[in-house]
Amino acid sequence: MITEKDFDSIKADGRSLELIKRQYEYLVGKKIKISGIRPAIIGDGILEMDTKEKNNALQYFNTNSEKKRWIKFVPASGVASRMFSSLQNYIQVSEQPNFDLSKYFESEEGTVIQKLKKQFKKLPFFETIFSSLSGEIDQEIMNPNLFLKKFINKILYKYETFPKALIPFFIDKNAQEWTPFEAQLLEVTNLSNQKNLIPLHLTIDKNHRELFDKSLDSFKKKLNSTHQVSFDVQYSHQNRLTDTPFIDQKNFLVRNEHGNIEFRKGGHGSLLENINLLDADCIWIKNIDNILLGKSNKIGEEWMKILAGKLLMIQNDLFEHLNNLEQLNKGLDLSPIIKFIRKNFDPEYNYKVESKPLYQVLYDYLHRPIRICGMIPNEGATGGGPFWKNDIRGQSLQIIEGVEFDQSIEEHKNVIRSSTHFNPVIMVCGITDHKGDKYSLLDFRDEKRAMISKKIFKNKPIKILEWPGLWNGGMAEWNTIFIQLPSETFNPVKSVIDLIR
Repeated sequence: MITEKDFDSIKADGRSLELIKRQYEYLVGKKIKISGIRPAIIGDGILEMDTKEKNNALQYFNTNSEKKRWIKFVPASGVASRMFSSLQNYIQVSEQPNFDLSKYFESEEGTVIQKLKKQFKKLPFFETIFSSLSGEIDQEIMNPNLFLKKFINKILYKYETFPKALIPFFIDKNAQEWTPFEAQLLEVTNLSNQKNLIPLHLTIDKNHRELFDKSLDSFKKKLNSTHQVSFDVQYSHQNRLTDTPFIDQKNFLVRNEHGNIEFRKGGHGSLLENINLLDADCIWIKNIDNILLGKSNKIGEEWMKILAGKLLMIQNDLFEHLNNLEQLNKGLDLSPIIKFIRKNFDPEYNYKVESKPLYQVLYDYLHRPIRICGMIPNEGATGGGPFWKNDIRGQSLQIIEGVEFDQSIEEHKNVIRSSTHFNPVIMVCGITDHKGDKYSLLDFRDEKRAMISKKIFKNKPIKILEWPGLWNGGMAEWNTIFIQLPSETFNPVKSVIDLIR
């Protein structure tokens, strides 16, 4: 499969030949099945905090957060095309002969367009689109269906290839538009205190940097003159060397018109490398579209602080145990440490006889990155979920993506059916140890959890490979705690129709 010409091309491109060979073997080999899993639920893997616990965590954050270096990390490189896919489908179908709009409204895609037709004035960017149609709608405005089509075409023309982060998601009482990028900036300001300005780090497409810079300038002008706040906005890009090869139906590597191996983005798991380079002790991770504006976002902001306070409280005890294990080792009473592990990470933890002494085993267990992840009760939303998984340490909490399951396996069908929560991607991570040294995050990734799925490329089926998901296999060897969040903290925009609030 790899030719001499490929070898020269791969070397010139700075890629690893061995990595590409290994990735090809993943693609053509038998899919590794996840086993030994069961759902994490309230009381068994998911903590439901009472009012006292929430207040304690919030107070602990407010008192101790300035001792750490914080960053809020937001993946924001995606364009809005998927968000507008239902609109694109409508335009394509409407061009067909004998198109019947009333029948189309009865289809799954059509229900979105029907809702849009009834409520498009509620879109935050309605006035912007309507104004841009001035002079073009004299005849169509008398025909609602013709106007709808022209209106949708204008939305696609203006926003379809735009970064999702810069689409107007909100409109305030003064008819001023706001983007999720701006809402994320307001949130990180409210997470900061007067002493510590918390940076907002976004992963973006290199080609969009100028758009983000302009948006930041515009955002500063929107703020009231009395709102004198500095902003630290950082950007990084997905490393092109994390792009992965893909294969066709005959298991051949897909090539371009020059005969060179094609590569595609390796999924959000590629961003583990970006996080690994951040200069921080603690990191919030949140999706770009899961945000509300200003005061409407108060509950979300409070829970981000609660999760962070819980992280600091756990670290306070964990770091003390690590210091004791380092300094006292053989003379140390290890029972409090085992109790700590059972209380926070694995209630069934038992020491297994190994070649290492127990104090070293416990040190290895605790000396790794830690994350506190919010989980939402599942009411039909799609996405990864919280599970227990048996592993070499005993059992650990994992976020497992839907694509990692195999519906033909009874065990997988049963755990999916029994799952009660899903992952909204609201988490806080501790990436430095008790000495303040950063962990090498790539050392705690489970390479076997690379994700394989089927897609279409140039109208032909392909099989693709993505790196272990950022919060899935990418953090598989972290110490993890799940906490239930209220549904009010989850406000994603996956489709344009979600903007009709």
